[in-house]
Formats: sequence, C-alpha cells, structure tokens
Amino acid sequence: MPMMTSNVGKQQISSNSPILAALIGRPNVGKSSLFNRILGRRQSVVENEPGTTRDRSFASVEHGGNQFILADTAGMFAGQLDELAQAADVQARAALADSDLVLFVVDVTTGITTEDMSVADLLRRGNKPVITVVNKCDNEIRNTDVPEFNRLGLGDPVPTSATQGFGIEKLLGAITKYATSDTSVGTGLDMPSLAIVGRPNAGKSSLFNSIVGEERALVSEIPGTTRDAIDTVVCEKEYGTEMRIVDTAGLRRRGRVKEGVERHSVLRSLGAIRRADVCVLLVDASEGATDQDAHIAGFALENDRGLIITANKWDMVIGDDHAVRKAQESLLWRFRFCAHAPLLKISALTGMNVDRILSTALTVRTDMGKSIATPQLNRFMARLVNSQSLPSRKGRVSKFRYAVQTSTRPPTFHMFFSDPRQVRASYLRYIENSLRERYGFDGSPVKIVPRKSSQRGGQGQIMGVDS
Repeated sequence: MPMMTSNVGKQQISSNSPILAALIGRPNVGKSSLFNRILGRRQSVVENEPGTTRDRSFASVEHGGNQFILADTAGMFAGQLDELAQAADVQARAALADSDLVLFVVDVTTGITTEDMSVADLLRRGNKPVITVVNKCDNEIRNTDVPEFNRLGLGDPVPTSATQGFGIEKLLGAITKYATSDTSVGTGLDMPSLAIVGRPNAGKSSLFNSIVGEERALVSEIPGTTRDAIDTVVCEKEYGTEMRIVDTAGLRRRGRVKEGVERHSVLRSLGAIRRADVCVLLVDASEGATDQDAHIAGFALENDRGLIITANKWDMVIGDDHAVRKAQESLLWRFRFCAHAPLLKISALTGMNVDRILSTALTVRTDMGKSIATPQLNRFMARLVNSQSLPSRKGRVSKFRYAVQTSTRPPTFHMFFSDPRQVRASYLRYIENSLRERYGFDGSPVKIVPRKSSQRGGQGQIMGVDS
C-alpha cells in the first residue's frame, strides 16, 4: 500500500475554553488504559475484553499550565451486529463529532488492521487535527514497528505504553500544543454535581438522557448497559445555574456482583456518589422499593451526600388505585430512615416531573450549606429543652449547656452537655427532627455531635441563651 500524506494533525485550534480531546479507535487497542494512565486513576473500565467501554467518559486534565477535557470512547468498526455494539459505535462517532482533537489509538502488536484503515479513512475525511497514538510499545523491539503506522497518513505517530507509562509525557506535550493556556477557564469541578444512582434497569440512563435532552447515554432493556459513570453539564432553567450530571452503573447487592468489569463499574459508581453534592436515587415504582434501594440511600447518607428519591415509571401505576397505594406504602416504609429526602414521582419515558429534578437538587444543595447563627441556635435549643427535658438514664440527667454549628455540607452541630454519655440516641434524633422542622434541611444530612462541657451554671448564662 503506498504511503499516504495528509495535513490532518497540523491544524490549530482557536478557542477560549478547554478543548475536548477524544480517544478514538477500534476495540481493545487500550484506549481506556491510556485514559486511566493520563488521569493517574482508574476511572474507565479496563478489561482484556473487546467492547468493554460503551459510553463516553470525560475528565478534566491539566498539564504544563494548559487544560483540556479528555474523553474515552467505545471501539469503532467492531464488525459486530448486536444492538449494543451498534449503539456503542454511534456513541464513539458522537464523541468524534464533538471533539476538537482526535487521539487515534492503534495497537503496535497487531499492526495496521482493516478496522484501523476504516477509522483512518473516516478521520482523513474530517476536518479535525489528529494525533496517531501507537499503544502497547512495551519494549524496544515493538518500538521498531512504530514507523509502519505512518502509512495511515495521519502524521508522525507517538509511541506509548499505557501499562508502563512510556511516552505519556510526550503525548501530553503533543495534546497541550492544541490546548488553551487560559487559566481563567475553570475545570467545572466546583459547580454543583448531581449523581443518578440506583439498581440496574431502573431507568437511570433514560432519565439522564431526558434531563440532558439528547441520547448521551445508551438506553437498553438489557440490565447493566451502563458500565462507566459518565457525565455532562446542563443548565437549570429556573435559576440559570450550571450543574454536572453523572449517570452511573447500576448497583446490585454485593453477593450478586460479578468479578471483572461489573465489579469495577460498581466501584466507580460508589466513587461517583462520594464526589457528588446530591444523589438522585431512582426507584422503579412499578416494582416497588427494595432493600437494595434502601441500601443505596443509606450509602449516600453515610457519605454525607444530599438525597432525592425519584419514583420512576409512575406513569405505569397511575389509574390503578391499588398500585398507587402499594407503591406509596413501599416508598414510605423502605425510606422511613430518610424521610427528610424529597420524593418526586416521575417518568423518564414521558418526561413527567423530570423538570423538577434539577431545581430540587439545587434546593437540597442550598440547604446543605445553610448556617444558623450561634445566638439564634441557642435560643432555639433552650426552647426545645424546656419543652421536652432530657430523659434520665440510670437515675442521672445530663444538662444541656450550649450548641454551635461547626460546619456546613453537611450541617454539623456540636451539642455540649454536662455528661453526653447520658444523652440517649432517641433524644439526639428529636433534636435533629426539630431542627429540620424549624430550618428545613430538606434532603440534607444533619449531624448532631454530643460533646462534654465543663461549663457550670444554667442555660441562660451560656452564649446569650434566653431562659
């Protein structure tokens, strides 16, 4: 085959915002391994199985004072005819269309394949700069085969090894030649973030697509379609606030999670919960809430995340009074430990009440940042204790001294008592519920921390408390 030449890869990008660099190539050339190596963490699924990555995954990268967005994609031209393979190819092509710079990944161990040539033909017809990345160059012998990839006609190839880290600095240098050095452009990591979580096949990807307004995530009746936690940025219309929305893989009960791809997907979903401000737990109303749904909600609360319960597929129970009553009873019973979480009855399919999710999430996040001035808090606590005294324990009664809010997100209150060991957990719940009734904190965790105070005297002598 004669050598082909092209100006692709020599174009310059003019932009005042971070560019999007997409890893493109056929399946199993190591795109996800490169993605993880560049990020320095395991964000994308990495398995020796073609077609492992099926959705787009994004991350912000900074190198040498330059910023860019890196996208991992599914393999193209897989030669498979099943529904998911076709949908994955569509996602990869969408990432290609959205990108400013293409990182065309090939495998040195296989040489140039028919699929590589098909991808190269597609890229040459495009009008985007391309960097050819020859992966799996794990030794000097393999490096001698790198010049062969000049035949793709997409500029000088960059040899790399995702597993060993070889060539990554050179690749980053090549990428940042196209990236902006405008440090005033943020990575967006400080904007409100919302994670859509739930069991497999509850409709998370359908809800994600309904919120975003396009087919950003694969939607299929096959459970477990989403393997990567993928995200995008949307603007909430009422307040004009940008939010980062993350679609996550379904969370099964621990005993049912298989090793390999699914296990890594679950770990990333749990990580997405930890990083989010607010979690939207999607429950299948047609099936009713389950123990696993409650477990996921508990995990979000344990990690001090805001929480919204969304009963999806509500359109399937409307019109049947028995089904509606059964679904409501199931939701109230399973989530009785987090009654503070807003409950939305939605349909990702029809769009019913979907427009309320973002505004509700912003309200929850605002409540998580709510702060109560110390004098106001202590006046409230004085009235609370006067109306219901602390119960005795083993004949001893602990005296309330004063309270102070020590932090937000989540709101945390230190309550000082003469002997905190005598304060029952039920009384602490009474304090929490009373604070919620007075100040809101809808969907927000509230932490009550009992502390010992050496202060002597009555409540009215402490921090201006009204007696």
